Amino acid sequence: MDLTVREALGMENLKNAKVIAGKKGLDRLICCVDISETPDSCKWVRANEFLITTGYSIKDNLSAQMSLLRSLAEAGGAGLAIKFGRFIGEVPQELADLADTLEFPLISLPDNLPFIDITYPLMSRIVNAQAQRLAYSERVYQTLTKVALETNSLEKLSDALQEIIEKTVSIYPHQLRSSVLATMQKYQIFPVEVKNRLYGYIAVESRQPLSGQEMVAVQHARTLAALQMVNYELAAEATWNEQREFLEEIFSGNFRNMELLKARAAEFGFSLDGAKCICIVNVDNFSQHLLQQNMTEQQAFTFRRALFHIVREALFQVGGCSKRSLAVQQNDRVLVLCSDEDTIKINWTDVLPQIHKKVAELSSKITVTIGISNRIEKLTDLAQSYEQTRHLVAISRRLHGYGRDLFQKDAEIYLLLEKMDILPFCDTMLGNLSKTKKEEEFLNTLRVYLDCQGNLAETAAKLFIHRHTLRYRLSRIEVLLGKDLNCPETRFMLWLVLKARQLKEI
Repeated sequence: MDLTVREALGMENLKNAKVIAGKKGLDRLICCVDISETPDSCKWVRANEFLITTGYSIKDNLSAQMSLLRSLAEAGGAGLAIKFGRFIGEVPQELADLADTLEFPLISLPDNLPFIDITYPLMSRIVNAQAQRLAYSERVYQTLTKVALETNSLEKLSDALQEIIEKTVSIYPHQLRSSVLATMQKYQIFPVEVKNRLYGYIAVESRQPLSGQEMVAVQHARTLAALQMVNYELAAEATWNEQREFLEEIFSGNFRNMELLKARAAEFGFSLDGAKCICIVNVDNFSQHLLQQNMTEQQAFTFRRALFHIVREALFQVGGCSKRSLAVQQNDRVLVLCSDEDTIKINWTDVLPQIHKKVAELSSKITVTIGISNRIEKLTDLAQSYEQTRHLVAISRRLHGYGRDLFQKDAEIYLLLEKMDILPFCDTMLGNLSKTKKEEEFLNTLRVYLDCQGNLAETAAKLFIHRHTLRYRLSRIEVLLGKDLNCPETRFMLWLVLKARQLKEI
């Protein structure tokens, strides 16, 4: 359908034309034909233009001849045809060499061939090809649109495109990681984008670039696929928003109408009966990351949505959760409310590492902190458990830094100490230990010693010091505290105080 220089030279009107140089460029497309006899023709050249000239205005100017050839090649033109014999004479070797270097067709035309006998047949062929292309485009568009409207299925759209271009086609309604794209070397990959946002890909099995006709079909399929993907997301977004509002109402503890609440839960396939479990996945320092990376609002949205899908995939595919559990996005965190069945069977030791791994693949500079509640038996306890789970994230960051997990069962002592408010007692209990220059060394030694329940060998091993050094430090600590570390009651009180001290800056 497309007209190339090679095909044009095979037409009856150009059968006596001769390719002087640039034969490697004979497959360039011709979209228009022009005649020029001005010395500054190089200023007006266009892409896919087949330029015809006698060269009269530049017959004695080799530099101008080479400039015309170079300009036409750089503009993406199709070829340069010159009646050399009439005015220029012999073909300059420098001009031929340049055409070969640029792989741009340089053609010699017979002097007795009228220009009209070249332009008319070529333009007729081009116009007819364009008419055929438009007709083909219309047929393809109608076929694909009919499939899209009747089936609303990306799979059916993929099948229809495959039948049209007679090549294997796959449509991916999601982003593919660069590592996956790198393995698809035998495919031509076409992104499906809307307003600079990537929704997915169309992959066509072909190691060679697609033909013009095939590209027309792919472009129509991309448009229709984009519309379907946007519609899918809008529908999913509406459902997610409803689920988020539902969870926020439950976590607020404001149960105005229990029957209505149960009915709404049933719409999502969720039951309010039985025990529950709350998981919160919170991005660490996301606002700071936005500023450092200069992320746009759209990029931030894309990242949050990707995080949401990572959590859902980890829960439902790795953790074995049923669709009866709810996961929703709330700004830079994902909230999960596990159903009674999933609370019992979910394997967090598989789920949590998977979330951290996938987030690291998404961005090596971003981490998440995760808090997991205890088993919640009563619906009326959900609000309090939600607040405690949120607080677990803050406690985890204080105790272990960013990118860690904390179960409520492992943080009970810290939650209890906060309620007891024994921080004012810390300074009194630690006494002169807090005033020495070796405060941090002594405090760390004491903390490890108490965690090891007074076992000297284990404590020394964890601190990587000799037991004699440990005994010396402990004796100094006893002097500074004025207390006997062999006393169980003293050890217990100091253990509590050190735990409370870790919470001081939360």
